[in-house]
Amino acid sequence: MSYWVASDKIPIQQKSVRIPAENGTDYIAGQEIRIRIDPSLKFFNPEQTYLECDVLIKPPTYSASGSSADNLPCPTLLNLDAETGFQSCCRSVRIHDSNGVLLEEIENYNTMVSVKYDYQTNESLKNKRALTEGSQTTLVANRGTMEAGVSQSNAVYNNAFFSRNKDSIEYSASFTAADFTSAKICMPLHSGILSNNKIFPNMLLGGITVTILLEDNNRVFRQVDGAMRFRRLTLNPMFFQAKQFGSATYGPVADNGSFHQFTLRQRNSVGDKPVQCPFVVGEKLGFQRWVSGNASVIAFDTNPAHSPHTKFPVIKKINLSGKYVNIELNASVKVNGSGMNAGTEQIFVFSNSVADATAYEPTYTVSNVNLIVGQVDPGAAYESSMMKRMKEGGIINYDFNSVTTYKYSQLASDRVANIRLPINNSRCKSIICVPTDATVYSTKEALNASLTYPIHTSEADNREVPDFYLRSNRPGLEGIIDEVTSYQWIYDGRLQPNRQVSLVKMATTKSIDAQWTIETDKALSQAGITGHSFSSLFSNFVIGRALALGDAVYDARNKDFSLQVNYEGALAPAKNKLWLSYVFHIRRIQISNNSVSVIV
Repeated sequence: MSYWVASDKIPIQQKSVRIPAENGTDYIAGQEIRIRIDPSLKFFNPEQTYLECDVLIKPPTYSASGSSADNLPCPTLLNLDAETGFQSCCRSVRIHDSNGVLLEEIENYNTMVSVKYDYQTNESLKNKRALTEGSQTTLVANRGTMEAGVSQSNAVYNNAFFSRNKDSIEYSASFTAADFTSAKICMPLHSGILSNNKIFPNMLLGGITVTILLEDNNRVFRQVDGAMRFRRLTLNPMFFQAKQFGSATYGPVADNGSFHQFTLRQRNSVGDKPVQCPFVVGEKLGFQRWVSGNASVIAFDTNPAHSPHTKFPVIKKINLSGKYVNIELNASVKVNGSGMNAGTEQIFVFSNSVADATAYEPTYTVSNVNLIVGQVDPGAAYESSMMKRMKEGGIINYDFNSVTTYKYSQLASDRVANIRLPINNSRCKSIICVPTDATVYSTKEALNASLTYPIHTSEADNREVPDFYLRSNRPGLEGIIDEVTSYQWIYDGRLQPNRQVSLVKMATTKSIDAQWTIETDKALSQAGITGHSFSSLFSNFVIGRALALGDAVYDARNKDFSLQVNYEGALAPAKNKLWLSYVFHIRRIQISNNSVSVIV
């Protein structure tokens, strides 16, 4: 046995090169970012390529008075999508060569990434993405103690998008646009070319251009979960005691009583530090008893003749009262009806800043955009040898995993959806279909989540659903179950699998169907997505089909593909849907001395 093996491996040098965007310095929603990798950068390592930028959230113009008279919004804590960060701002990614040949295009890129990040996730990956991509992580300091589900979207401090003095014992200055900070982003782009493990011959294509289309404002912003009524209400701060203006003592609020300050219970990680409170100075508040429905919301006297009371509670100061977090209002408010007694009922506090505004239109700005590229130098001898072989008629085949997006619209009234996919890929790996909510929401509606898809189908009168109301705050980014009962694929003249895959248990959002789990795990694996976690299966529902196993591929050309989805339960679907079907396949760039072609 010989220890010496003949090989054509050569030593290479590698360094990182920062390439700035070529079509501007600042970008807003709906604009394109274009970055050209010049052919002078002859070879690069796609796995060592990252997008770098700064992202700043600009809130709407805030109300000066905090009243509803001027119809202006009040402040609240905002960040980008908690699970995907700045990836949610990238609607599509396209890559062209110097002659305009489209090498790769991923439409609805951010939805594809949301599927990957929701299923290929664990605590280590969440923490890494939170450090570099502008997403959030599940912090012990923001955990719930009242049976609420674990939330990745409750970073009230250590948040990249706003700053708060963590050591302050009192917040008295109004929260303004100046309190939002520029977040530093350094993230991978999950395209086939820019995440491949093979060295990319950039010089042979005359350089490439990466184009990123930025997502609209109404799809990217989120409130923190601990401040929202229609997400995880039991994660919110809890009312403890209140006192009237001029009073020295705290206590329950009597029927039709008034109060000027109130304290929060030491629950849901709200202890003895104001920074633990998910509200800010100037925020408009609401109160709800642990009973579902609008009747459970505390009503306030809105008669202007009853001055000096104001119509709605608005925060003037957040400080400490002994060992409790204390919230002082800008004026006294009067309860209209039953009082508030924390000794006999549990009352949660939520933000009304978004809900009570006529419109709520934050924006974001992207600046200092660079593509960090891992430049590889194989040496002059290798380059000369390669060019010689090309001139002698040689061909370079560069294979990479890619994604093609197919779209299908479905009405909520359709009890059977027959989704036809005109797939024309020669080396397919799997299909992942995401039934997104097709409703067009305003930024206010998406933020407030009062009209969006209910992830859990029943509210928590009986406390079976610990999150109380759990409505989606990611419309368009995640798949919805919406009373689906079964599905079946039909292609190559056969039913695949040969029996319908039942989803009856999953439609209840309280159980799981085993066959769906097997089919989805295979489809994710063949798509290059490792299914570390299925905890998001109810909030980001997908239907998958592996077209081949292992390293094998499937030729889908001239095949009639369709997915039949049935909604045959007692309850009708609630939302129109846009099905985003991602076909994961191997794509080839064929480079000869005279031309570049793409084989899909």
